[in-house]
Amino acid sequence: MWNNLERPWQIAFEMAWEAYKARTIPIGCVIVNSNGEIMSKGRNRIFDKENSTLLAGTNMAHAEMDALLGLKESEHPDIRNYILYTTMEPCPMCFGTMVMMNIRNIYYAAGDGFAGATSLNDKLDYIKNKNIVINQGSKEIEVFQLVMQSAYEYNRQYPRIENILEAWRNISKKSIEYGKALYETGYFKKAMNANMSIDVVYDEIMTGYFSSNSSKTILDLY
Repeated sequence: MWNNLERPWQIAFEMAWEAYKARTIPIGCVIVNSNGEIMSKGRNRIFDKENSTLLAGTNMAHAEMDALLGLKESEHPDIRNYILYTTMEPCPMCFGTMVMMNIRNIYYAAGDGFAGATSLNDKLDYIKNKNIVINQGSKEIEVFQLVMQSAYEYNRQYPRIENILEAWRNISKKSIEYGKALYETGYFKKAMNANMSIDVVYDEIMTGYFSSNSSKTILDLY
């Protein structure tokens, strides 16, 4: 549960929840140095109503781009040893930017069968020579991200919603079903109105997810 998450993941999900409350896509990102100190953090800002950053309100305002913006290599000579944590598998734009920004360690929570692009890591010699290390977090945090993001998409009603959700169902069907159920009960709207913190939201969602069948493990509930 929340207290068992490593601090970078907690910060990344805090940023994702900030994005949700701002009514934009709930994805968060944090970049730490080799000592675990926060170097930068960001959230999705595509649908931000105010120009909170240079990219806000544009299709480039992904969480990873928000976190990478302004990281000058001259000020971060050890950037190749930094670790980038993101709650959703990076898209082609974000992954390409990470490559060019000399990020060499990437962790993501949820796989993205719709737009995820980490498979590009071994497709080009140029990228392969960078020796980028990519890891995925636990199944638990993948479930949480997919639940939260699918609930957001059900609320947004994007024209291609079924294409997106079907790609995510191939990763974890039950997560998408639970996200839909929470959307239909208005859970996230109530959580926002009550100004609930991300740690409470996380624990409530994961408790509910597991209690739907307490005899099964996270893998069984996939």
